[in-house]
Amino acid sequence: MPLTIRPETPSDYPGITEVNELAFGQPGEGKLVEKLRENPKFVPELSLVAEIDGKIVAHILFLALRHSLWIR
Repeated sequence: MPLTIRPETPSDYPGITEVNELAFGQPGEGKLVEKLRENPKFVPELSLVAEIDGKIVAHILFLALRHSLWIR
């Protein structure tokens, strides 16, 4: 049972939704991922799935964000 990590493909979307909803315990997580894909800063190569025996078991999505840190 080797673990494979690779970029997501459109055919993975239902599995990604399922794994995120199971991980976070609410249906909104799948919708959040769908919305993040619509962001102009979304980079498809940075949305990765892990699969075992062809089943998606994990998902991670990196998105470039700008953050300001205030130091006093």
